[in-house]
Amino acid sequence: MYTKISVISTIKNEKESLQDFVRSIFEQTRQPDEVIIIDGGSTDGTIGVLKWLGNLYKEKLVYYIKEGFNISQGRNRAIKIAKYPIIASVDGGATLQKEWLKNLTEPLILDSSVDVVSGFFIPEVHNTFEKYLAAVTIPLKDELQDEKFLPSSRSIAFRKEAWERVKGYPEWLAICEDLVFDIKLKNNGYNFVLNDKALSSWRPRESVAKFFKQYFGYARGDGHAGLFLRRHIIRYTTYFALILFLITAFRTSIIWLVPILIGSVLYLLKFYNRFFRHFPKESFLVNFGAYFFIPFLTLVGDIAKMLGYPLGLYERYVGKIKYEEYRK
Repeated sequence: MYTKISVISTIKNEKESLQDFVRSIFEQTRQPDEVIIIDGGSTDGTIGVLKWLGNLYKEKLVYYIKEGFNISQGRNRAIKIAKYPIIASVDGGATLQKEWLKNLTEPLILDSSVDVVSGFFIPEVHNTFEKYLAAVTIPLKDELQDEKFLPSSRSIAFRKEAWERVKGYPEWLAICEDLVFDIKLKNNGYNFVLNDKALSSWRPRESVAKFFKQYFGYARGDGHAGLFLRRHIIRYTTYFALILFLITAFRTSIIWLVPILIGSVLYLLKFYNRFFRHFPKESFLVNFGAYFFIPFLTLVGDIAKMLGYPLGLYERYVGKIKYEEYRK
């Protein structure tokens, strides 16, 4: 039985990557039955490329320019327009392997008990810095097996009726919206599976400043949605204890540095493991550099989170974010 599929995406300022991204959608072994792209008001020439692609793939690609739309509004608009019962969502900037759509949607087509399928990401890196950052930001497959895992809507497929039941993505959130959507689906009893054969590649941020901004925004979104309070408290507590140990070590004895070193190594093991598994054939110099750059980037990410989260909470509780929908 053939089941039709709608692929939806939201983009903004993706001029450099848009052509390759759309081509990777239409080069799938399992072709989408329609592709809907919402542009949130690009200013870098993306719209011109999008119009050209619309003419090139005019039988299957439709696009809408909605200036000022956030990613939730864009996704909801695209899904509302979509004609078909299975929705595959992907973000601009990704590169899809040719079996991505087939593998992402097959569990939904073959098993009526499956409601949501998440894909798996591999890093797409252009230089050594991005390899180190990939170790900090892109998890391994075995890290995603936890039943508490909440998939990114960068690569996810679900039944349109499930989206309708939970009233779509939360349009009051511009960041972290897919996590709230996942939670609402799980709270309504929908069944999630991971298909690690549904592969797409994702490029890490190309600079420390852009990485800091990314993680600051993620944590700010956590604060807006009131998510992961325990996780953030653990981070604050850990760094507070680290500072206390350092002060004690400098005032009394360097023996206090021992628990700092042990704790730091244990904390960083996950990221080193990611690096050597993502990139198993690197040179000695690149591997050696990982021992210095990964701790630095981990620290940058943690600082960004610790600054972004309280700002998000503040904005939530002073009423800048209307979060009532999250409680439904």
